[in-house]
Amino acid sequence: MKFEKLSEYKLKITMSNKELENSNGDLDSFMADPSVARKSFLDILNKAKEEVGFNVGNNKIRIDAKCQYNGDFIFTVTKLIPKKKNIKKVKPQKINSNTKENCLIYSFNDIEHFFTFCNFLKKQRINKIQLFSKVVELYKLQNKYYLVCNKINNAYEHIAKIYSCITEFGNFYSTQEIMAVMLKERGILVIKNNAIQIAQRNFK
Repeated sequence: MKFEKLSEYKLKITMSNKELENSNGDLDSFMADPSVARKSFLDILNKAKEEVGFNVGNNKIRIDAKCQYNGDFIFTVTKLIPKKKNIKKVKPQKINSNTKENCLIYSFNDIEHFFTFCNFLKKQRINKIQLFSKVVELYKLQNKYYLVCNKINNAYEHIAKIYSCITEFGNFYSTQEIMAVMLKERGILVIKNNAIQIAQRNFK
Protein backbone atom coordinates (compact mmCIF):
# COMPACT_ATOMS: atom_id res chain seq x y z
CA MET A 1 0.00 0.00 0.00
CA LYS A 2 1.38 3.38 -1.02
CA PHE A 3 0.26 6.81 0.19
CA GLU A 4 0.89 10.06 -1.69
CA LYS A 5 -0.20 13.30 -0.02
CA LEU A 6 -1.03 15.48 -3.04
CA SER A 7 -2.06 18.44 -0.90
CA GLU A 8 -3.65 19.22 2.47
CA TYR A 9 -6.97 18.27 0.89
CA LYS A 10 -6.15 15.36 -1.39
CA LEU A 11 -4.60 11.91 -0.86
CA LYS A 12 -3.74 9.20 -3.39
CA ILE A 13 -3.76 5.58 -2.21
CA THR A 14 -2.36 2.79 -4.37
CA MET A 15 -3.27 -0.79 -3.43
CA SER A 16 -2.38 -4.03 -5.15
CA ASN A 17 -5.08 -6.57 -5.97
CA LYS A 18 -3.67 -8.86 -3.28
CA GLU A 19 -3.88 -6.13 -0.64
CA LEU A 20 -7.49 -5.44 -1.59
CA GLU A 21 -8.33 -9.14 -1.39
CA ASN A 22 -6.80 -9.27 2.09
CA SER A 23 -9.08 -6.39 3.08
CA ASN A 24 -12.45 -7.41 1.71
CA GLY A 25 -12.28 -9.28 -1.58
CA ASP A 26 -12.59 -7.51 -4.92
CA LEU A 27 -13.48 -3.86 -5.55
CA ASP A 28 -17.21 -4.56 -5.95
CA SER A 29 -17.52 -6.31 -2.62
CA PHE A 30 -15.22 -3.76 -1.03
CA MET A 31 -17.54 -0.89 -2.00
CA ALA A 32 -20.90 -2.74 -1.82
CA ASP A 33 -21.26 -2.85 1.97
CA PRO A 34 -21.10 0.73 3.36
CA SER A 35 -20.33 -0.40 6.93
CA VAL A 36 -17.46 -2.61 5.79
CA ALA A 37 -16.10 0.00 3.42
CA ARG A 38 -16.30 2.68 6.13
CA LYS A 39 -14.37 0.61 8.67
CA SER A 40 -11.76 -0.38 6.10
CA PHE A 41 -11.22 3.21 4.97
CA LEU A 42 -11.01 4.47 8.54
CA ASP A 43 -8.18 2.00 9.13
CA ILE A 44 -6.51 3.06 5.87
CA LEU A 45 -6.85 6.78 6.69
CA ASN A 46 -5.35 6.21 10.14
CA LYS A 47 -2.32 4.66 8.44
CA ALA A 48 -2.15 7.61 6.04
CA LYS A 49 -2.18 10.01 8.98
CA GLU A 50 0.74 8.18 10.57
CA GLU A 51 2.77 7.77 7.38
CA VAL A 52 2.25 11.00 5.42
CA GLY A 53 0.41 13.30 7.83
CA PHE A 54 -2.89 13.38 5.93
CA ASN A 55 -5.52 14.17 8.56
CA VAL A 56 -9.21 14.02 7.64
CA GLY A 57 -10.42 15.30 11.00
CA ASN A 58 -14.18 15.96 11.03
CA ASN A 59 -14.32 16.81 7.33
CA LYS A 60 -16.53 14.94 4.90
CA ILE A 61 -14.59 13.16 2.18
CA ARG A 62 -15.09 12.05 -1.40
CA ILE A 63 -13.47 8.80 -2.58
CA ASP A 64 -12.82 8.08 -6.26
CA ALA A 65 -11.73 4.55 -7.22
CA LYS A 66 -9.92 3.47 -10.36
CA CYS A 67 -8.49 0.14 -11.52
CA GLN A 68 -5.15 0.20 -13.35
CA TYR A 69 -4.17 -2.04 -16.26
CA ASN A 70 -1.70 -3.90 -14.00
CA GLY A 71 -4.39 -4.82 -11.49
CA ASP A 72 -3.56 -2.13 -8.94
CA PHE A 73 -6.31 0.04 -7.50
CA ILE A 74 -6.02 3.79 -7.01
CA PHE A 75 -8.22 5.59 -4.49
CA THR A 76 -8.22 9.38 -4.50
CA VAL A 77 -9.49 10.87 -1.22
CA THR A 78 -10.62 14.52 -1.25
CA LYS A 79 -11.55 16.48 1.86
CA LEU A 80 -14.69 18.48 1.08
CA ILE A 81 -15.10 22.00 2.39
CA PRO A 82 -18.65 22.74 3.66
CA LYS A 83 -20.28 25.62 1.77
CA LYS A 84 -21.27 27.44 4.95
CA LYS A 85 -17.98 26.91 6.71
CA ASN A 86 -15.95 30.04 7.33
CA ILE A 87 -12.57 29.47 5.77
CA LYS A 88 -9.65 31.45 7.08
CA LYS A 89 -8.43 33.58 4.24
CA VAL A 90 -4.79 33.74 3.31
CA LYS A 91 -3.41 36.80 1.57
CA PRO A 92 -2.64 35.84 -2.05
CA GLN A 93 1.02 35.76 -2.90
CA LYS A 94 2.73 35.93 -6.25
CA ILE A 95 4.77 32.88 -7.15
CA ASN A 96 8.46 33.59 -7.10
CA SER A 97 11.67 31.68 -7.64
CA ASN A 98 11.66 30.44 -4.05
CA THR A 99 8.28 28.75 -4.40
CA LYS A 100 8.53 24.98 -4.48
CA GLU A 101 7.68 23.60 -7.90
CA ASN A 102 4.84 21.10 -8.00
CA CYS A 103 2.57 19.71 -10.66
CA LEU A 104 -1.04 18.60 -10.81
CA ILE A 105 -2.79 17.11 -13.85
CA TYR A 106 -6.53 16.41 -14.26
CA SER A 107 -8.31 14.81 -17.20
CA PHE A 108 -11.72 15.76 -18.63
CA ASN A 109 -13.85 13.47 -20.78
CA ASP A 110 -14.65 16.31 -23.17
CA ILE A 111 -14.10 20.04 -23.61
CA GLU A 112 -17.57 20.85 -22.23
CA HIS A 113 -16.66 19.39 -18.84
CA PHE A 114 -13.61 21.65 -18.74
CA PHE A 115 -15.60 24.76 -19.73
CA THR A 116 -18.27 23.93 -17.14
CA PHE A 117 -15.58 23.61 -14.46
CA CYS A 118 -14.08 27.00 -15.37
CA ASN A 119 -17.46 28.74 -15.33
CA PHE A 120 -18.38 27.04 -12.06
CA LEU A 121 -15.26 28.57 -10.44
CA LYS A 122 -16.39 31.97 -11.69
CA LYS A 123 -19.90 31.52 -10.28
CA GLN A 124 -18.39 30.52 -6.94
CA ARG A 125 -16.45 33.80 -6.96
CA ILE A 126 -13.11 32.05 -6.95
CA ASN A 127 -11.19 35.00 -8.30
CA LYS A 128 -7.58 35.98 -8.96
CA ILE A 129 -7.20 32.55 -10.52
CA GLN A 130 -3.87 33.63 -12.05
CA LEU A 131 -2.35 33.34 -8.57
CA PHE A 132 -3.23 29.65 -8.29
CA SER A 133 -0.51 28.36 -10.61
CA LYS A 134 2.24 29.90 -12.71
CA VAL A 135 1.57 27.53 -15.63
CA VAL A 136 -1.96 26.39 -16.53
CA GLU A 137 -2.20 24.67 -19.92
CA LEU A 138 -4.83 22.55 -21.64
CA TYR A 139 -3.91 19.61 -23.90
CA LYS A 140 -5.89 17.12 -25.97
CA LEU A 141 -4.77 13.51 -26.27
CA GLN A 142 -6.81 10.57 -27.56
CA ASN A 143 -10.17 12.37 -27.30
CA LYS A 144 -9.56 13.52 -23.72
CA TYR A 145 -8.51 16.90 -22.39
CA TYR A 146 -5.81 17.38 -19.77
CA LEU A 147 -5.35 20.41 -17.53
CA VAL A 148 -1.70 20.80 -16.53
CA CYS A 149 -1.02 23.06 -13.53
CA ASN A 150 2.67 23.52 -12.84
CA LYS A 151 4.37 25.54 -10.09
CA ILE A 152 1.28 25.70 -7.90
CA ASN A 153 1.07 28.44 -5.29
CA ASN A 154 -0.01 26.64 -2.11
CA ALA A 155 -0.66 30.00 -0.41
CA TYR A 156 -3.44 30.87 -2.85
CA GLU A 157 -6.55 31.71 -0.81
CA HIS A 158 -9.01 29.56 -2.82
CA ILE A 159 -6.80 26.51 -3.31
CA ALA A 160 -8.99 24.27 -1.12
CA LYS A 161 -12.11 25.19 -3.09
CA ILE A 162 -10.40 24.48 -6.42
CA TYR A 163 -9.28 21.01 -5.27
CA SER A 164 -12.79 20.28 -4.03
CA CYS A 165 -14.59 21.59 -7.14
CA ILE A 166 -12.41 20.01 -9.82
CA THR A 167 -13.33 16.47 -8.79
CA GLU A 168 -16.95 17.21 -9.76
CA PHE A 169 -15.98 17.74 -13.40
CA GLY A 170 -12.69 15.93 -14.01
CA ASN A 171 -10.55 13.04 -12.81
CA PHE A 172 -7.19 13.09 -11.09
CA TYR A 173 -4.48 12.01 -13.52
CA SER A 174 -0.99 12.59 -12.12
CA THR A 175 1.37 14.76 -10.07
CA GLN A 176 4.44 13.71 -12.04
CA GLU A 177 6.09 16.36 -14.18
CA ILE A 178 7.21 13.62 -16.58
CA MET A 179 3.53 13.13 -17.45
CA ALA A 180 3.26 16.83 -18.26
CA VAL A 181 6.25 16.43 -20.57
CA MET A 182 4.58 13.43 -22.20
CA LEU A 183 1.43 15.48 -22.86
CA LYS A 184 3.53 18.24 -24.42
CA GLU A 185 5.24 15.72 -26.70
CA ARG A 186 2.25 13.60 -27.70
CA GLY A 187 -0.76 15.80 -27.15
CA ILE A 188 -2.21 18.80 -28.95
CA LEU A 189 -1.84 22.12 -27.12
CA VAL A 190 -5.33 23.64 -26.95
CA ILE A 191 -4.69 26.64 -24.67
CA LYS A 192 -1.08 27.65 -24.15
CA ASN A 193 -1.38 29.32 -20.74
CA ASN A 194 -3.91 30.85 -18.37
CA ALA A 195 -6.27 28.15 -19.63
CA ILE A 196 -8.90 28.67 -16.92
CA GLN A 197 -9.02 32.46 -17.36
CA ILE A 198 -9.20 32.23 -21.14
CA ALA A 199 -12.02 29.68 -20.95
CA GLN A 200 -13.94 31.89 -18.52
CA ARG A 201 -13.61 34.90 -20.85
CA ASN A 202 -14.41 33.21 -24.13
CA PHE A 203 -16.62 30.17 -23.44
CA LYS A 204 -19.72 30.83 -21.35
